[in-house]
Amino acid sequence: MHVVCNGKRVRVAADRLADVVRALGFGERKVVVAVNESFVAKADWASFRVQAGDRLDILSAMQGG
Repeated sequence: MHVVCNGKRVRVAADRLADVVRALGFGERKVVVAVNESFVAKADWASFRVQAGDRLDILSAMQGG
């Protein structure tokens, strides 16, 4: 299925949010995820189902200096 992740249309095979985050390469990073502009608690990622066409915003803290 296709979803929009951080503004880019991508194809994912998984439908559980935890698997989608991992498949998109964010598995090892500390991130927060919003689906269709609503944040999803990390505790819910394993059971949250992503639908075709959903908009995912995956954000991580950035350090600068």
